This record gives sequence, C-alpha cells and structure tokens, in this order.
Amino acid sequence: MEVADLQQKCLSKIVYMQQRLRGDFPHITRNGKWLTNKDGHWTGGFWAGMLWLRAWHEANGEEQKAAALEQALALAVRRNDNKTHDMGFIFGPSCVFGNHVAPDERLVRMAVAGAYNMLDLFDPGTGLILAWDEPGYEGTAIVDTIMNVPLMLWASTQEDDPQLRETALMVSDRIMQHHVRDDASIYHVVRWDTTSHEIVERTTHQGHTAESCWSRGQAWALYGFANVYRYTTRQTYLDVSQRLAEYFWAHLDTRLCLPRWDFCFRDHEEEPLDASAAAIAAAGMLLLAKMLERTHQRAAAALWKTRGKALIEALSEHCLYREMGKFGIIEKVTVDRPRNSGVNESSMYGDYYFMEAIHRYITFDDEEASAMLY
Repeated sequence: MEVADLQQKCLSKIVYMQQRLRGDFPHITRNGKWLTNKDGHWTGGFWAGMLWLRAWHEANGEEQKAAALEQALALAVRRNDNKTHDMGFIFGPSCVFGNHVAPDERLVRMAVAGAYNMLDLFDPGTGLILAWDEPGYEGTAIVDTIMNVPLMLWASTQEDDPQLRETALMVSDRIMQHHVRDDASIYHVVRWDTTSHEIVERTTHQGHTAESCWSRGQAWALYGFANVYRYTTRQTYLDVSQRLAEYFWAHLDTRLCLPRWDFCFRDHEEEPLDASAAAIAAAGMLLLAKMLERTHQRAAAALWKTRGKALIEALSEHCLYREMGKFGIIEKVTVDRPRNSGVNESSMYGDYYFMEAIHRYITFDDEEASAMLY
C-alpha cells in the first residue's frame, strides 16, 4: 500500500472513532475495544494530536480544527498535575502542535503550565526527574522522560526562562549518563537513594530483566534525543540518537522487520511483538533523518529515512487494523508483558506515532510541516 493510501486508511479510522468516543479519551484496547477516560490519563495528548493531524491533512479542515481544539482544551484539568513526568506526552501533541495548527493562547498556557509541573519533580541531587510523585516510586526515574524534556525547552523560549532550559539540558545529560549503556541499549528504570542522591539501581519495569532491553524504551530514547537535538542543536544528542537507532534496527526480527516486546526475544515467534515500539521508532528515525539532513549528513539522512519507511511498511503489512469496529489503527501492541496487560492490543501512543511517522514521511521536504510537530 502506498504511504498516501495508508494515511487515508488511518484517517478513516479516526473518523469512525470520533463518532463513537463522543469526547472521551481512548487509552488502550481490551479485547479490541477502547478503554476510555475523561481526564486523558497519560495518553490523552495523543488522541488530540491525531485529531490535529486529521485537521492538517484534510482540505477545508476548519470543522476538524474546532473538534481538535475542543479535545485539547479538555486536558486543561491536567494543567496543575505535578505528580507525573508525562507532561510532554499530555501537552506536546495536543497543545504545542495544536497551537501551531490553530494558534490559541489557551493551548500555550496549558503547555507552559505542564513544563513548570516538571520542575516540581526535578531532583537537583541527581539531575533527574522523578517519574511519579507517589508512594513506592521515591527516587525513581524512567527513560521515557526524555520524550517530555522538549516541553521544557519549548516553554523556556515562550517564557524567556533560562531555568527551564538549564534543567532540561541537565536532565538530558543525566538520562544519557545513567540510562544509556555502552552498547547503546537502555536501562528502563534508574533509582537513587533519596538521602545521598547516589544511584543505587538500574533495572526495568516493563522489560524482561534488568539487563535486557525493553524495545519501547529504546524507541522512546532514540526519538527523544533526536527531538532534544532539534530544540538545542547540541551534537551529542544527535550522536546518541543515531547510536540508539542503530541498536534498535539491529535487533528487529529478521523476517518481520519488527521488534518483540523485549529485544532479548528477537526472532522468538512465541513472544509478542510491540507494534507501538516500531511506530515510535519509525517516527523517531524520520525525525533523526531530518536532523541529519539539516547538518548536511545526506547519506546518513537517506539511510534513516529509508529505515523509517521500512518500519511503516512492516507495520502496514503485519499490524494494520483489519476491521473498523475493533482495535485502533495498529494492532499487536504490547503494553506491559511482565504483568500480562494489554498484550496484542492497540494503544493511543502506537496509533499516534504511526500517524506521525506517515506525516513525517509524506511531508519530509516540507519545512513548515516538520516544524509544526511538538
């Protein structure tokens, strides 16, 4: 299927979902049916982002813009939530991207508030951001946070606040130091002693073992560092993104060109795939390609553009929805295999990043379209 035709199939699914969700936020599916909520959980920004993508790509999209804006503004209930690191996930695709499509000061204020919420979770002793301010998660950071750091960088420009930028840079450096192994695989979880602030454990929550590599965490990292480079132009972030992407690519299944839920199970067909990891990585590789092109590394840019498209094609062949009334856009997502939660389902982040990857590929040579995204 051509990428443009694939995009139309994705847009058809969004129309179908909009008609049935009636303003609720879809999260993940259970037995192919969406679980929804009113406050967006940590994935609400992705549904709003998908609506903005629809508005961007459809001709005469004013009605679609209004629907996307209404959905994004529903996340205002989260603007004072300083208990989770997920602010970039919540406010990036919904408010930063949304404000680029249809400028609205309310979206800007929501996203700025989200960035300041992240400051409340910053631990100066380690230079890391607490994943969740909840009992049982004291001194816990996760690699996923690198995806949220760009919200602070964006807000630092909006507010002319150097503290946001300096904190974002420190957090990025510490994630690179503590979460990225010498072979460019990732540790999902890092824990520190809350008294001494010394790192006491590197482990996992959703991967197989502490020393294996959870594929979605690897995807978050390769995309996240490419995006931090985009906001900072610091070469070290572009370099580490390439290394992380190389590891991801080298550990895909030989036959399917898709990741198992943990890379230690490469080519183990009895273990589930994680299509969301592939979708995030596809979008991340295309972002990486764009950044490499900007630095005149044209051969490397062409390579990652080709690999990003290869992941889109593999997802289209093996994971694209087969029935309008079941699952989301892509199936075969694994949410949390160790707890047997959300195995062979759909997720908002899988669907959003698959659509974003398609958008990045179709508009690769359009600087404006590239700059619109969070």
